[in-house]
Amino acid sequence: MRASSKSKTVLTTSLFILLLVIIMGISGCSHSDRAAQTSDSPDKAITVAIAADAGLDRLDAGAYEGSMNVHAMIYDGLVEYGEKGEILPSLAESWDISEDGKVYTFHLRQGVKFSDGTEFNADAVKFSFERWVKDPANSLNVATAMESLEVVDEHTITMTFNKAYYPFLTELSFARPVRIISPTAVEPAGDINGTFVRAIGTGPWMAESYKTDQEAVLVSNPNYWGDLPKLSKIIMKVIPDPQSRVLALQSGDVDIAGGQMGKLPVESVPVIEADSSLTLQKSPGTSSHFMIFNYNTSALQDLNVRKAINLAMNKKSIVNDLMNGIGQEAKGLFPLTVPYVTESNNTWYGFDPEEAKQLLATAGYKDSDGDGIAEKDGNPLEFNFVLQQAEYPEWKTISELIQSELKEIGIDVKLQVLEPNAYYDALWTSKAYDLILYRTYDDAYNPHSFLLSLFHRTTEAPAVVWSDAELEAQIDNAVGAMDLQERQSAYDSIFLRMYQEAMFAAIYFPDDILAVNHRVTGFKPGYTTFTPVFWNQLDVDSK
Repeated sequence: MRASSKSKTVLTTSLFILLLVIIMGISGCSHSDRAAQTSDSPDKAITVAIAADAGLDRLDAGAYEGSMNVHAMIYDGLVEYGEKGEILPSLAESWDISEDGKVYTFHLRQGVKFSDGTEFNADAVKFSFERWVKDPANSLNVATAMESLEVVDEHTITMTFNKAYYPFLTELSFARPVRIISPTAVEPAGDINGTFVRAIGTGPWMAESYKTDQEAVLVSNPNYWGDLPKLSKIIMKVIPDPQSRVLALQSGDVDIAGGQMGKLPVESVPVIEADSSLTLQKSPGTSSHFMIFNYNTSALQDLNVRKAINLAMNKKSIVNDLMNGIGQEAKGLFPLTVPYVTESNNTWYGFDPEEAKQLLATAGYKDSDGDGIAEKDGNPLEFNFVLQQAEYPEWKTISELIQSELKEIGIDVKLQVLEPNAYYDALWTSKAYDLILYRTYDDAYNPHSFLLSLFHRTTEAPAVVWSDAELEAQIDNAVGAMDLQERQSAYDSIFLRMYQEAMFAAIYFPDDILAVNHRVTGFKPGYTTFTPVFWNQLDVDSK
């Protein structure tokens, strides 16, 4: 049966509309194919416990305010810090370094937009850096050593420095202040002296809402250049008390807690492990806890005394008996997760109390009056041992064990627990201690930044931990070495020198622990404290 002219017209129109819908549907799927498309469904949201306010209203990429974790979620850097310090591309797809190590040319990723839809380019990089790089308060070498910052073309920018320094790229991976902010994030827009108004970056997340000291809500950035997050929303909920974070996990009020976002009490680990709704995620950390010797204390100037203190401490017992098996026995200043630390250069003193006693005797210390404390020239071998509990509650029990172990070899230790302000004043300013418990930095700041900060003199003061001219020369060689083998050799020499001179007492390598609700899938720990989780890979079980 032949269709009428009118029927043909209707049929043709219907087919055209159907074809148009199909075409639009195909083109609309291209964005979602990059990753699992986010949605507004509550099933695509998770809640994360944080210990302190996220500070979204102060989250300027070129400043040091607000949460570092949220900085790294909203803002991208030119490069990214990978496993054990491998430098990976981010907003810079590639880079060239001049033979003298002073000129870096970055080739920028094309087609990138900020979360407000404005274009990312070399001018935006220049704008971001010029806002903070000349600030005299900024001590990063990438700032203090920078001589010029030049836009070559829309997608190429060159940085020229006054010295060769291999960690320039490492510093460019930090969470702040090196990350890139849109010129539209300040008022007047594009003014390097403009006032910060809102957090606008190229990262996978962007700010949706914020309640001071309560919560910060982040949502997926639809303009993100990489694989879109699988989640639509992450709620950062402020829970200052560690035990309250554990209760929130158990009740289901939060899905993830722990790590540097807000530590979980070690004593709560068995409770978390016994909860069928939770999984405890453990990964080797990049920091360590160690004891600093005051080199102005006469007795500690004797190498035999420093070695004896190291040999008297049962570091395996700290891990197994005090820390519920979480962490590792310290073997040197840094764990193996830190760049340039290897099995061969990561060695330290074991546990041998009898050898420790012999070393004290060699140094001239004997218990002549039978009170259990060794003396020399009538002076008992005693030290004040400073620590704090506010940030590291476990330090009290660790220090009490060390106190008892040192007494076993004839050393009298008096513990002094200080509030954080007084503690840091003793460490950095007054030096009012003989022994003090401290920790190294984390991930991208190790080993170079920590060594420069604590084992190297400044123009104003001698080294904080241990003053040694030979060690300082070795550190200078390491940070200036552009050749990888030369750099590794320099670090080998640094760690050997520290061991030979027993410049500190190694104590404990902590693990990073996070608790995760079973409904959260795709969990993978990050490589830095400012990216403790690969947020983009997280999803939720719809069952």
